[in-house]
Amino acid sequence: MSGTRARALAVLPLLALLPTLAAGEALDTLEGLVPDYLLGNVEDLLKAASVACDILPLDLLFSRRYTSELPQLDVVEVTRSARRTLRATRAHLRLRHWRASTLTLYIPGWWNTPTDEAAQALASALLKEQPVLLILDTRLSFCRGYLSAASRVNAVAHLLYYFIKNLNKYGFHPSSIHLIGFSLGAHVAGMTGKLVHKGLKTKLGRITALDPAKPCFRLSEFRLQKTDASFVQVVHSSAGVLGIEEPAGHADVYVNGIAVTQPECKHRSISFECDHNQSWKLYASSIVNRRTMMGRQCNSWEEVTGGRCSGENTVLGYGCSNHSRGMFLYKSRS
Repeated sequence: MSGTRARALAVLPLLALLPTLAAGEALDTLEGLVPDYLLGNVEDLLKAASVACDILPLDLLFSRRYTSELPQLDVVEVTRSARRTLRATRAHLRLRHWRASTLTLYIPGWWNTPTDEAAQALASALLKEQPVLLILDTRLSFCRGYLSAASRVNAVAHLLYYFIKNLNKYGFHPSSIHLIGFSLGAHVAGMTGKLVHKGLKTKLGRITALDPAKPCFRLSEFRLQKTDASFVQVVHSSAGVLGIEEPAGHADVYVNGIAVTQPECKHRSISFECDHNQSWKLYASSIVNRRTMMGRQCNSWEEVTGGRCSGENTVLGYGCSNHSRGMFLYKSRS
């Protein structure tokens, strides 16, 4: 048995323990659970977790279209003055008379909630630009062990697809829809886009993928791709660590490069949760100030990995043009 495979088997019991932890505690508590020989090398820990996914038959893992909790998932409608919770399976009935020209829906990731720091930051910023934001409440599906949560991405995407399909029946076209997904939520957005394309013979207008999760997501048919919407922008803040590193959108934004600790996270003994979160923090900032995320276009993968790109300076994030194409490097300011 190889050393990496042995480490993978050692990590599996830890994955089983994580469902008992609160969202903010999950990775902080990991220090106390991981053996010293793994804690000393976070890269080995992440490789071991990835190999644990490699051991599983991913076609089977991601084939689920239905899970028992799916009918209980809600959509939260947030406005500047109030919020209301709608059962996802019936939310289209409450929104059928909605006359807004566009719809933005945020999909939280693993252990994220409709009221956590990420959702609050995005809602606060987006509601300065539009009257309403929808948030899919993924807690019942994603507040559990990682492998169990990842296996539900396809099922959650099917639920969201039927919501969009029902809205379409009432005249709200998918091209007017912008899905924003964080981590596992980014892959839900991608899978939903695939279903819309296949089932409705059209495409979502826009997907913004905030650091799409890496572990287990190596098969293209079960993850985000640039063909999933008319315009797909990906913000990579823990590329090669918790987030995928390869380009997956029309515009891929790399925050300070590949497999780097973000400047805001250097004080952390384990920084990868903090690095992961920089994607939604930067995107929320770009909604308030379009010039928050200015980056240079990269002419090659070597420029990205070298952390030095020589192309045009470009507005990224919320203000990114639908015509933008390629890879971009965003460098944090001091």
